[in-house]
Amino acid sequence: MFEPRIVAAIDLGTHGIGFGFSAVSADNDDPQVRKIHFFNQWESAPVPTAKNLSALLLDANDNLIAWGYDALRTWQTQGATLRHTGAKYHSGFKMDLGAQPSTEATSQPMPSEEGDSTPDTEEADDLAPPRAPQGGPLSDRRTAFLLTLLLRQVVDKALKQITASGYDEDDIRWTVTVPACWSDYQKSIIRDILKNAGLPGEDGRVLLSLEPEAAAHYARLTGGNSRLMESGARFMVVDCGGGTVDITAYQNDADGKMTEIGRALGDRLGSDFLNRKLENDYLVERLGGPDALEAIRQECPDALVNLMDQWERAKASVKLDHEKDVELLLPTAIDRLLGLEGRKRLARRQNKVDDSIVLTPVQLHALFDTVVPGTLALIETQLAEMDASRGENTAPDVIVLVGGFSNSPYLQQAVKERFGERTTILVPPNPDIAVLYGAVHFCYDPQTRARRSRFTYGAQSSEPFEEGVDPENKRFITDEGKNFCRDRFSIFVRSGESVPSDAEVAHEYVPLTDTADQLAFRIFATSEADPRYVTDAGCDKLAVAIVDLAPVMRFPRKERGARLYMKFGETEIKVRAELIQGGEPVAAQVRFHSNY
Repeated sequence: MFEPRIVAAIDLGTHGIGFGFSAVSADNDDPQVRKIHFFNQWESAPVPTAKNLSALLLDANDNLIAWGYDALRTWQTQGATLRHTGAKYHSGFKMDLGAQPSTEATSQPMPSEEGDSTPDTEEADDLAPPRAPQGGPLSDRRTAFLLTLLLRQVVDKALKQITASGYDEDDIRWTVTVPACWSDYQKSIIRDILKNAGLPGEDGRVLLSLEPEAAAHYARLTGGNSRLMESGARFMVVDCGGGTVDITAYQNDADGKMTEIGRALGDRLGSDFLNRKLENDYLVERLGGPDALEAIRQECPDALVNLMDQWERAKASVKLDHEKDVELLLPTAIDRLLGLEGRKRLARRQNKVDDSIVLTPVQLHALFDTVVPGTLALIETQLAEMDASRGENTAPDVIVLVGGFSNSPYLQQAVKERFGERTTILVPPNPDIAVLYGAVHFCYDPQTRARRSRFTYGAQSSEPFEEGVDPENKRFITDEGKNFCRDRFSIFVRSGESVPSDAEVAHEYVPLTDTADQLAFRIFATSEADPRYVTDAGCDKLAVAIVDLAPVMRFPRKERGARLYMKFGETEIKVRAELIQGGEPVAAQVRFHSNY
C-alpha cells in the first residue's frame, strides 16, 4: 500500500483553482495544528490569494498564451489586438463537462446469475470510451481539453513548490475536488483528465474529494467549531461555489468520525448562473438584443469581461433588503459600438442614464432569485433527510455555509431568515478556501466513516426462473436443461443504504456453458431501492467489466468462477474482479457511459 510523505490537494473550482500540501509527519498528525502550505502569489492577481482564476487565454491554434489572472489582465489590455489573430478567452468551463445526459442504450441481454453465470461476447460499443454528449456551450472533448490544460499549469506549479522542499513526485498522494452532484460518468472523465494533466494513474495515488465533504473537514477545525467534532454532532455543509451548490450532511459517531446521514445533493445553482442571467436577460435587453450582444462578444470581448468583472465586485455587497441601484460603468469599446442611437435606447430604459448598466433593487432580487430559492429548497430537502435519520439523537442541527458564494450577504440573510429558528447557521472564516484547505485534511486523514449510496447498484445476471413471477419472454433453458431468467438485477447496494468507506461487496459468478472463455459483467444503477430486472424503467447501464477465463479453462466449469467486487464508500464507485481459483486478481476494464 502506498505510504505518502506529502499529501497535496487541488481545488478545481468553476471560478478559481488552487493547491495546498502538507508533509506527513508526527508533527502534522494532529489536524488542529497541521501545517498546510499553499501558493498565493499568482501572476497579475490584484491581491495575494490562495486561488487563481480558472481561466485560459489561447491563440487560434489552441496554444496557451496565459492563464489565471494573467489571462484576464492580458485579455483586458491586449484583447483588441489578440482577438483579430483568433485568440479566445475561456472561463467558467468546468460545469460544461458531462452537462448533457448520455443517450446510450441502457442494456443488452447478458444471462448470468450469482453462483451460475453465462458469458457473453462484448459488442464494440461496450468498450468504447464515453461518447461526448452533444449540445450545451462546449462538447465534453473540448471541455476536457481546457480542463487538462488548466490542471497542467497547477500541477506544474505545485510540483515545483513541493520538490523545492526536498521531496520527489513519487512521495505525493494527491486529491482533486469534484462537485457532490457529479455523476460517476463525469468522475470517470475527470479521472482521464487528471492522468493527461500529469497526475499518477496508479490506484490510491489520486483521490477524488467531494467539495462539501472536504469543506466539512475544514469547518470542524476552524472558527471555534470544535463542537462539530464531538460525538453525536449533526451538521449539514452547504458548499456554494461558482458552478454548483453541493450539500452533504453528517452525524459524528462515537469516535467523532463523520457518517453521512443525508444524501449528497446538488444542482447547477452556483453564482456563475446568476452571471449568465445578467448577460442573457438584462444585457441583451439594454444593449440592443441578442445580435448586439453577440457583436460585442466578437468585436470587444475584453470590454464585456470588464463589465462582468464590475458585476462580480458589485454583487458581493447586495443584501436581501437592498434598496439602492447598482451601476456598472460601460467600457469605452461598448459605448462606441452602441453609438448615439444605442445610447438613446439605453437612456429610455434607465431613466435617462446612458453611460452605465443600471440594476434596480427589484432587478437585483430577480437576479439572485436565479439561484437562491433553489439553494433554499435543497437545504430544506436535506433537513428532511436529516430528520428522518435522527433517531434518539437530540443534538441540534447545524448548517455550515462554505464556498465563495457563501460570502454573499444576500445568500446568508436568506438562509438565516428561512432556517435560523430551526438550526444554527455557521459561516467559518475564509469560506472561499474551505474546500481547498479541507481537501488537504481529507487527503491526510479522511474523517468520513460511512456514506449513503445515491443509487442502487448491481450487475446484470441470470437466476433460476420463478413460475408465476418472471415473465415468459425472459425464460431460457441452459445446456443442462435448467430454466433460468435473464436480465435479473443482482443487487450489490441499495439506494440510501449506509456503506462503510472501506467496505467492498462481493458476489461470485460462474459461466453457464462449458465453452465460455470470459465473463462479461454489465454494471447497472437505478434510483429504485429493489429492482428485479435491469430492463426495468429507470435502470441504466454504467459500465462493463470483462474477466478472462483462459487461465482456468482446464478446471471444471463450476470451478471457473470469478468474484465481482464493488466499493461504494469512497467518493466514486470502484469495480474489480478476481478468479476464484487461486484468488488471482484480474483486471476489469470499466467505461462509464451513462449520466450516473
